[in-house]
Amino acid sequence: MKKNMILGSIACALASMLSLASCAKVEPYEASSKKKFTISVGKEAFGADAKASIESNKLVFNPEDQITVWDGVDYNVFRTANGGETASFEGEAAAGAESYIIVSPASAGATVSGNTVTYEIPEIQVATPGSVDPKALISVGRTTSLTEGVVLYNAAGYVKVTIPEGMTVKELHLGGGKGATIGICGKFTFNATTNTVRVANVAAMRTFITLVPQEGKSVIDPGTYYIAVRPKPAYDNGLVLAYVNENNQLCKWKTATSYHIERGHILPFPVLDASKFTPNTKTAVLRTSGDEVQFTGRVKKIAGGSGTASEVNSTIEHVVFKAHSLFDGTFNNTNNAVSSSKGTETIFAYLKESTLYVCTEAPAITLQIASNYLLRNFANLKSVTFNDVVTESGATLERMFSGCSNLELVDFGNCDFSKVANMQFMFDNCPKLQVARFGTTATTSLQYCKAMFMGCTWMTELNLGPNFTISHLADKTQCNNMFYQTAADSNAAAGTDVSKKCKLYMRQAEYDAARLDKGGVCANSALNAARFYFTPVE
Repeated sequence: MKKNMILGSIACALASMLSLASCAKVEPYEASSKKKFTISVGKEAFGADAKASIESNKLVFNPEDQITVWDGVDYNVFRTANGGETASFEGEAAAGAESYIIVSPASAGATVSGNTVTYEIPEIQVATPGSVDPKALISVGRTTSLTEGVVLYNAAGYVKVTIPEGMTVKELHLGGGKGATIGICGKFTFNATTNTVRVANVAAMRTFITLVPQEGKSVIDPGTYYIAVRPKPAYDNGLVLAYVNENNQLCKWKTATSYHIERGHILPFPVLDASKFTPNTKTAVLRTSGDEVQFTGRVKKIAGGSGTASEVNSTIEHVVFKAHSLFDGTFNNTNNAVSSSKGTETIFAYLKESTLYVCTEAPAITLQIASNYLLRNFANLKSVTFNDVVTESGATLERMFSGCSNLELVDFGNCDFSKVANMQFMFDNCPKLQVARFGTTATTSLQYCKAMFMGCTWMTELNLGPNFTISHLADKTQCNNMFYQTAADSNAAAGTDVSKKCKLYMRQAEYDAARLDKGGVCANSALNAARFYFTPVE
């Protein structure tokens, strides 16, 4: 970390801003004065009036846990070998600091200014059996001496949720207010002297939290879980709890009363009862016809543009498609609707900072047959992430990203493109595209893929997945120039280091089908094997 020397004169000039005590008594010190410390650290127990508890109302450290110790100059990482309710942490810090601010865990990414810590309650938390996602279990303490014991105080409130045996839960959503309209997570400040929490950035607040399965799992196992949330004197409009079932249906339950959630206290919900949750079985279809009412034109208008699809938009940098999910109900209105009347559920789009969210509570977002040019002429668009997107039969995605000259990443996630007929020129004029991931989607209906990645010279990862096929094409000339100049520049930059070439993942048979030197059935695809670091997938 960058080391800075705090001079007495600078400290005096910034005294009011950083809430430093008596500048006259602050002596300058440098990181070179660091020494080893072993400090005893414990965590504040949950509030006495909490109706539920973790570890009998106690919070324990795990072996190898890390904390951050801010000494006024550096963020120093301390570690505990054995963990425990009160754990010994070892590390190095400056010996002459007036006070030390301690944050757990070290991975929280918190920053310190004076006695104030800025941290984040994340909008995505990992389901941790019997506990809270460690990244969200944030606690802060202050001490004037690293030779004394330190107590860390909880910087969030908590909601307890119990999933019974026999219930399939792919994700769990908790929203502030019955319509998910109240900020429930985001960036906050914690005053280490008064132990008070405040919102750091109101505009950047998120109105719902998603609890996801642990890595490698597709569902959240039955058991008890805790979700870290914003401490708030009154969620006047209650809360909304929802889960995604085995059919990708969002099942919702709205609370009947308002709630008071204190810092360091737990709000227990009843054990989930499927009979109290209403599953969403509707269909949601994205609009495509017209100009301002076309998806592209409408979202540009939402972002403050003219609402003309053909015009360039520089506001939107990221687009996220998400079905069967809660969304910020503040934007549940006609102006934010981007769905077609062909569906029975509305799709809403809204802009948060530089990210456009395209959301629906329906199980999937359906693209209509004419979805060519769907995302075009976004001057600063850098990434697009698709989740649970399907298409009508015979759909065309031709020139889908045309004119997105700064596009770097596209992830199709779990999209189903098995009904798509046309992907030709899909990424044409996307010279900065580095990563494209097709997941496991099949392309069995694909008939046109000419020049699909033409001119994507900076590709560093092209993951076509195990189900992407071109050998089935009725007209083999339709894959001509599919990879023309793909990865040419990134390959040149890699030099002799083969591992730095564009990583290509696809089935061996399809790779051979696109190779001229293999006598492939799509030999004119312009797949230059020298530009790729190929790994076959099945």
